[in-house]
Amino acid sequence: MRQNPRAAPETPGEGAADTGTSPRTESPPRLNLYSRIRYWSLTNRFALSLLVLVVGGILTAIAIAAWTPLISSPLFSGFVPGLKGTDGPSGSGPDWTLAMAIVGPILVIVGGYLAGSYIIARERFEHLMKTRSKAEFLRNVPEVEDLIWDLTPRDHERLIRKKQEFKIRG
Repeated sequence: MRQNPRAAPETPGEGAADTGTSPRTESPPRLNLYSRIRYWSLTNRFALSLLVLVVGGILTAIAIAAWTPLISSPLFSGFVPGLKGTDGPSGSGPDWTLAMAIVGPILVIVGGYLAGSYIIARERFEHLMKTRSKAEFLRNVPEVEDLIWDLTPRDHERLIRKKQEFKIRG
């Protein structure tokens, strides 16, 4: 029976007697906390940008409601008055609505930009990766490599596989 040369040996004595350890028992290198967080944030880039957009929208809505007659509506009446300086002994504490009015729109702009740029880059990347022509793909490689910065590590792996499919080095 013929074995696949790329397959890992089943037991240490089967093919790894020279090294003393089986390739299956070797663990991948441990990543530090920063690398794991960075990889996770790159992988979940779109979801994080939507989260920033939604949080910014909620903060903006609360700030608008606190400074308008909307504060008396049942939707906002439960928690907005608690934000308007009632934590001190005399009822005069910090007014958090001003901070929300500043931070909320900034988060909306940043989250909207990040989500929009991801969607545009994703659509362009998918369009460029559908090509069947090696010459056309070679023409588009610089643009695809620029788009990779806005996409996930999974898309980078797809680009590498596509280059291997067309037998392109680098």
